[in-house]
Amino acid sequence: MNDGRMKSVSVVIVTWNSAIHIGGCITSVIDASEEVLGPLDIVVVDNKSSDDTLQVVESEFSDVRRVQTHRNMGFGAAANIGISQATGDAVLVLNPDATLESGALGAMLCHLRDDSGLGCVAPMQRGPAGSTIFPGRRFPSLLAAMADGTIIQRFLPDMTALRRYYMVGEHSSEPEWLIGACLCFRRDALVTIGGFDVGYEMYSEELDLLQALALTGWRCAVTTDAHIFHQGSASADQDPVAREQRFFRSRYRYVAKTWGMPAAVFLRVFVATTGVLRCGEQLLRMCRPSQRKSAVSEIRQIVAVTTWQWFGWRR
Repeated sequence: MNDGRMKSVSVVIVTWNSAIHIGGCITSVIDASEEVLGPLDIVVVDNKSSDDTLQVVESEFSDVRRVQTHRNMGFGAAANIGISQATGDAVLVLNPDATLESGALGAMLCHLRDDSGLGCVAPMQRGPAGSTIFPGRRFPSLLAAMADGTIIQRFLPDMTALRRYYMVGEHSSEPEWLIGACLCFRRDALVTIGGFDVGYEMYSEELDLLQALALTGWRCAVTTDAHIFHQGSASADQDPVAREQRFFRSRYRYVAKTWGMPAAVFLRVFVATTGVLRCGEQLLRMCRPSQRKSAVSEIRQIVAVTTWQWFGWRR
């Protein structure tokens, strides 16, 4: 890096009951500081955790800035607090259950340095099962937005709209947006759009942000020689019902912003209807003694989410 750009990095980590993972995450960032020519600073924004997340940070990483919100504000709003304090040429937004592998941060900074049109890059992801995940996506069509995460995807996983959305067989092409376990932004790009839309509590916030970046002329890319390990859904899995509600609430917001409120209403009614079908499927599973316990658990979750889908339009 000899052109004066991407010399400093600000790292933003949003936590919620992340005490188990936050130590490994911060340690990996500190270890990567030697890959940065200038200063590297870290801010942890905690969404009112009920565990020892902030105590772990305070006791083990006293140089890390800590901000605690007065309530769980959701990822986007909390990330914006951290971004507002960022001073680096690059801003790395990193999940607390993710760890940087050696060379990953340096590779992403070089990628941003070498292509002035890039507003954001993301590394390849390794999961607990040993699989490697390509984080690039194309912007969804309305059909893909309706199918992803619903019963349509379950029965038609290879439909053309979903294959295009997930860039199946197109990993050598440039993506349109990136899934957000680890996103390295050019700070100048973030400044142009003002950060995340705070209306997204969790899920789709990076899709919305990178679409906004694209509309202002910035591109994104995958840094294929950079890798992170990502546990995945460590915070969201603590409450499966809330996780599913947040997923669909964010999806409806994105659909309404992109295609209008009638499309979002149609999608919500469709998903609510399929919830009834999912309950019926689990009732059939209960006929098998070996599956009865898991079926009962599934029914409770489906009923809670489906009730919200039908009657919780303002929540």
